Amino acid sequence: MRRLLFLVLFFMAVAGFKYVYCEDNILAVDVVNNKQKALTQENKFPSKDENSVKAEALAEEVKPLDDSEQDFEKIKAYREALENKQNELEVIKLDLEKSDLMLKKRQAEKEIFEIDKSLPQGKAEVSSLPGSSAQGVKDSLVDASDIKIQLLLIAGDLKEGQVILKNAPYSFKEGDTIASKLTAEKIESSGVIFKQPDGSILKLNFIN
Repeated sequence: MRRLLFLVLFFMAVAGFKYVYCEDNILAVDVVNNKQKALTQENKFPSKDENSVKAEALAEEVKPLDDSEQDFEKIKAYREALENKQNELEVIKLDLEKSDLMLKKRQAEKEIFEIDKSLPQGKAEVSSLPGSSAQGVKDSLVDASDIKIQLLLIAGDLKEGQVILKNAPYSFKEGDTIASKLTAEKIESSGVIFKQPDGSILKLNFIN
C-alpha cells in the first residue's frame, strides 16, 4: 500500500514539474515575441520625436533656399529701378542739351539781326564821281543763285524767315533789309518777295 502511494506521489511530482517547466517556456516565448514585435513596430514607425527632428531639419534646409530667392528678387528689382533712373537721367540730359542748343541758336539769330539793323540800309551818300551812282546800284544787286531760304515761320501776324546769302545766315521779318541789299516786302508760305536797291523785285520760292 505504501509502495502504491509512493508511486502515485512520484508521478504527481513529475507531472507538476513538467507543467511548471512548460509554463516557463511558454512565458519566455511570449516575452521574446513581444520584444520582436515592439522592435519591428519601432523600426517601421519612427518615434514622434524623430519625425519632429527630421521635419525641422528639412525646414532649415528649405529656409535658406527661400531667403536666397527673396534676395535674388530684391537685387533684380533694385537693378531695374537703377536702370530706370539712369534712363530718366539720360532723357533729362538730352533735353537740357537740346534746350541749350536752341538757346544758343536764338542768341545767334538775335545777334545777326541786331548787326543787320545796325548796317546802312542802302541810303548811304552817293559818290560825286560821274557814273558812280549807277555802278554802285548795279554792284549791290543780288543774284537768285546767291540766296537760299532756310526757314519760314508763319503764325498769325508773326512772319519771320531765315536765308543764306553768300554762305552767311540772315534772319528777318517783313520790312527788314538783309545785308543792305534786299528788303523783305512780303513773306508767304510759298516763299519771299524781296525788293532790290534798284527797285526790281526778286521772288524767291521756298523750294529753291
